Amino acid sequence: MPLLRNGQWADNNPWTLLEDDDALPIQSDSKTPLLCSLKRFIELNSLRQPHSVSGVWLTPDDDVMQLAGHLDHLQLVVIDFPAYTDGRGYTQARLLRKHLGYSGEVRASGDVRPDQMVFMVRSGIDTFAFPEQPDEALVQNVLQRFTVNYQPSYALPIAG
Repeated sequence: MPLLRNGQWADNNPWTLLEDDDALPIQSDSKTPLLCSLKRFIELNSLRQPHSVSGVWLTPDDDVMQLAGHLDHLQLVVIDFPAYTDGRGYTQARLLRKHLGYSGEVRASGDVRPDQMVFMVRSGIDTFAFPEQPDEALVQNVLQRFTVNYQPSYALPIAG
């Protein structure tokens, strides 16, 4: 899955998705960073035991405000866009950045399309996991098209 982080193509994605029914690895055994669903993350934190999960996968139905008080333990929040017409992920990203003050990586995944990248970035998303390799010239064009915003938002990445 091609990954664009802060306007630059990333060579690797070290994250592993831990399904809700997967066993939690022993913390000292895990070398790769793990992410899980919001439901499982909240359950793990309610146990008040150390765990090795430092990333959360949000579905459009998830209430991002449940992460309040937990964001200092997170390095990555993945927002799922199951269809390009589903805009709830934009709201989730904005809430993470503006209302919760999250400064870690926010990644769009699912039906991610280059023509939506500017709007996603403006809502606080800084990484894109494309389902297939997009036309790199198109991505460069999209990222360089606008250099000034009239409304307050997050800085647009400059494609290199």
